[in-house]
Amino acid sequence: MSENSPLLLNDKAVADNISPPRNNGGGGIIVTTPSLNESPHTPTIDTGSDRHRRSSVVAIAAAEAILQDRRKGRTQHAQQEYESFYRIPSLTSIGSLEADVAAKERLEDERSKTKQKISSDECHLVPGIIQQISSQIPAVIIAAGLNFMVGIPFGASYFPTELQLQGKEVLGFRMFLFSTMIAQLVITFASKFDNGIGLQMVENVPFCLELARIVMSEQSDESGTTSTLFFLFGVSSVLVGLVFYLLGRLEMGRIVYFFPSHVLVGCIGGIGVFITITAIEVATNTTFSFTPQGFNDSIVSQFNLLLPVFAFEIFLRLMMHATKGKYSLLPPVFYCLITPVFYFSLYALGVDIEDAEDAGYFFPPIKSTESAFSWSLLDIFTEIHFWNISWKAVFKAIPTMMSLTAFSLIHVPINIPAFAISTNTEPDMNAELIAHGYSNFISGIFGGLQNYMTYSNGVIYSKSNGRGKCSSLAIVALTGFIFIYGPLLCVYVPRCMAGTLLLHVGIDLFIEGVVESYHDYDSLEYSGIILITVTMTLAGMDAALVAGFIAALSTYAVQSITYQHPIKGAMCAATLRSSAWNRSGEAQKILLDKKKGRERILVIQCQGHIFFGNSTILKESVLEVLVEKRRSGDDPIVVILDFTHVLAIDSSSAMTIEKLKDSIIKSFGVEVVIFVCGHEDGFRCHYDLSLKVNGGAANKREGSSKRLLDPIDIGEEDPIMFETCKAPIHPNTSRAQARASVTARALDVSNSHSGYKNAVMADIPNSHVCETLDDALIFAEDVLVAVQDAMILQNDVDDRFRSNILEGSGMAVKCSKTQQSSLEEIARAFLTSLCTGANANEIDKIYRLLEPEMYCYNDIVWTQGDESKSLKLIVDGSLLSLLEDEDGARESCYPGSIVGELGLLNGTRRLTTLKVISDKAVLYSLSQEKWQLLACEDPKVARFIDVIAIRYLSHRIQHVSNHNLFGKRSLPV
Repeated sequence: MSENSPLLLNDKAVADNISPPRNNGGGGIIVTTPSLNESPHTPTIDTGSDRHRRSSVVAIAAAEAILQDRRKGRTQHAQQEYESFYRIPSLTSIGSLEADVAAKERLEDERSKTKQKISSDECHLVPGIIQQISSQIPAVIIAAGLNFMVGIPFGASYFPTELQLQGKEVLGFRMFLFSTMIAQLVITFASKFDNGIGLQMVENVPFCLELARIVMSEQSDESGTTSTLFFLFGVSSVLVGLVFYLLGRLEMGRIVYFFPSHVLVGCIGGIGVFITITAIEVATNTTFSFTPQGFNDSIVSQFNLLLPVFAFEIFLRLMMHATKGKYSLLPPVFYCLITPVFYFSLYALGVDIEDAEDAGYFFPPIKSTESAFSWSLLDIFTEIHFWNISWKAVFKAIPTMMSLTAFSLIHVPINIPAFAISTNTEPDMNAELIAHGYSNFISGIFGGLQNYMTYSNGVIYSKSNGRGKCSSLAIVALTGFIFIYGPLLCVYVPRCMAGTLLLHVGIDLFIEGVVESYHDYDSLEYSGIILITVTMTLAGMDAALVAGFIAALSTYAVQSITYQHPIKGAMCAATLRSSAWNRSGEAQKILLDKKKGRERILVIQCQGHIFFGNSTILKESVLEVLVEKRRSGDDPIVVILDFTHVLAIDSSSAMTIEKLKDSIIKSFGVEVVIFVCGHEDGFRCHYDLSLKVNGGAANKREGSSKRLLDPIDIGEEDPIMFETCKAPIHPNTSRAQARASVTARALDVSNSHSGYKNAVMADIPNSHVCETLDDALIFAEDVLVAVQDAMILQNDVDDRFRSNILEGSGMAVKCSKTQQSSLEEIARAFLTSLCTGANANEIDKIYRLLEPEMYCYNDIVWTQGDESKSLKLIVDGSLLSLLEDEDGARESCYPGSIVGELGLLNGTRRLTTLKVISDKAVLYSLSQEKWQLLACEDPKVARFIDVIAIRYLSHRIQHVSNHNLFGKRSLPV
């Protein structure tokens, strides 16, 4: 029978139609055989080939894998998925019949077990849902119950006791519940937390009282007062919502952290005192004031009403002290028990409830004609009548509303991270700010109060296993029920319960703000806390805002003066090195001389904010350093004032610095004062300090006919390029390549003056401004060398900094040795300068090992990470060394420099990329093979290369950019 017979199931059919077992994502193995089940052919018997057994082998392997996964509990799919996965093809080859039957039986048994498990799961599904719902009921009841308990005392505190408003306690209670419901509803859908609890922002009660008193001072009729007051409540909430929303939308949530901590703590302490006073007023239904009459009316004459409040508060404090704060539910449970304990006390003492009501122990009852669904239910939405609003009172209340908005911002950055830690949730501050924006804006549109996601109630709800949108919506519904029927129950709640809760919260806030902060802040900051607390208590919220502003500014000013001295340190430049490290031997000899060299350069580094408060200290400190130098006989020739680490300079300080320059020059005989601004745009101040210390007649020495390095005196065709020029002359040059030489005209000066040194100094500017400390050190070194021998520095400028860069720009270069001498002579001259102490034969031996190489603009000499196979001597042109992994990390390499020496000697790969930045470049290369040959044949000559590498490494370590000038761990090499 043919292999292609339609009655034969061949190898290709098996391979095409039975895919290998694959993981289904849940740990199980899926076997799919669609074509075998859908094949129109009728399978027959073929006893002559073993290949038909492969179908059985695959089926058994798949079945075993499925059974193993099922035993491990990794496959969880619905019944219909298993139906599709476990279809069995008709594999009826005689040779594999028994194996096929066994595999089919195993799979059918597995499918039967799966059906039983799914049926069992369905049976347990309904009880599981019921169990989940029942587990949420206690948490929902606790959250709504807390809203009811907290709403009673705070609802009674939104309006001053002197405000004659009928049913104000009911209005306040429903205002609290409405704002809380809006917050809970928004948090349900807009917050990232699934167990957050919204609450009216009870900390803002003092602001509400302040707004009410402002309105009362402008309006006397009840209708106008309530219209203006509810309008202010709504506008305040809208403002808070807009600020929250904008901060979240613009991702500026961290801006709230810029409020000074001690100012916020002072506000917390003041609000604690406010709420404590409110507790007295709510418990006694009087108006408290810090006068003898106020003490008598609110405390002495009403002590019988305060006695239960004090007793309950003391007992609660003792219980909390005894339990050491282990039980977070203790305070709310205690508040719930106050009402039954109070009724029991009345019964035990034989006091009639009506007599207790007449004595003021209960809130006034609602009129008997009213019902839960009377029109008074909507009073909080109908109090605003725009024709009755006093716009004068609104304008007068703007500072208070601004204070309320600013104070409202501090709760979210405190509550959200703390709640996230308690519930092990990753917070999204910007999303939560947007959610708070929605909730406050919606509440404000209806004239409601501010709200937020509370921490304390949220933790209690979370610990009670409350979570999910359904539970959150249930809280909203239950709070809505309390909104309707709660006022009917409030009349049965004694005033002492509301007074105790307010008193406890007020004392807690006062302890947090005033007592516990004593050890956390220094004396100055703590004085600000006391100032804000006392001011808020005696003069109100607006005065407290001003006091907080004054405290913040005073702390900043005093700390800036006291803790950060404007002078970081002063030192001579003997151990510092600039980027001009390839100077000639003669120039190096001058710079190393103790009487003429770098030791005559004084570096003074400034730091921090330089302002009117410490600029005088800066001036006096600099002058003291110079006096000390004079006493020791080390008068500096050049003074460098480094402002790199200065953050800002005000105009008064800039003028002081300008005068300081004149004092340094005239009083101490300093030849040049160099200012390091640390920024390409000059000093960080509005005052044009760069121009004042670097330009005009004040920068010219007495008796001088002209000034060296004065950009005003230089024409566009002048071949000398100056560092003070903002744009390089040639597009390929860098700022470092176009640096100025203080002796560029020194030869002209020396030809026209008999007293060379005095003539050079007369034409050097007495002050100069550089961008970096490295530039300043180069300038100072040029001054020192020029004063001793201008020809030495002139040769350095010609040989090292004037190559074909200028040539490429079409400029004529005067007296350029690069143009007049052969490359061989220049290379030998450079080797002689580099190999100190080498004789002519040794220089010749090194030179004969070098091979000249020519490069053009933008050529890459080597790339970072390449194998190091040579070092190169730059004879002509300029190169740029780039560190590719760091933005802006680069170094210019000039003629007379050796590059690549470290890789050749140490065997490391290239650490940077080296490219040509001049029109052309001539390099002399020493290959690795010739270096090794030299090291074997003449170690003494090879030693010169080692010394060059060591010198370069030493110079890099001591380079001013790597040198922590005044760090204890930075030592010169």
